[in-house]
Amino acid sequence: MNISNYIESGIIERYLLGLASPEQEAELLHLRQIYPLLELEITAAELRFEDKLLEEGVAPPCELKNSVLQRIKPGSGKKERAWNSYSSHGHANHSNTYIQLEPFWNRRISVSMWWRCAFIALVVLIMALAASTWHFYHRAAQLEEVLIKLKVPLINNPAPSAR
Repeated sequence: MNISNYIESGIIERYLLGLASPEQEAELLHLRQIYPLLELEITAAELRFEDKLLEEGVAPPCELKNSVLQRIKPGSGKKERAWNSYSSHGHANHSNTYIQLEPFWNRRISVSMWWRCAFIALVVLIMALAASTWHFYHRAAQLEEVLIKLKVPLINNPAPSAR
């Protein structure tokens, strides 16, 4: 087995991200014991992932540290903090803090008045066509029944022949 081709296949990255199948994981764990180079490559890939995450990571706002430190009182135990943070009704006493997030795509879609009018006219036209179709369908069914009633007596009683 060519171990460099195996490493370049991306199986180690899939394994570290949890995307490898159970068969691939079992194979990698078996080969990891045989080839020490795989162990080094797995460690190197973990470090590459960690470096990339630290490089592209977003630091939390400075105010967050201050607000966390203000909520934590030095010297108070867990039970005491938990008891003090709830009111007599079992609800938390702290005020809710909301983070204002701006959407990535901050555009408002607006439709002109003419398009709205055209849409309303289209809906009215479709409703009128549906109503007229229903009306003419039932009218045709009624006329067909009348025509059948007119033909039935002619079939049962043929016209007298001229002698």
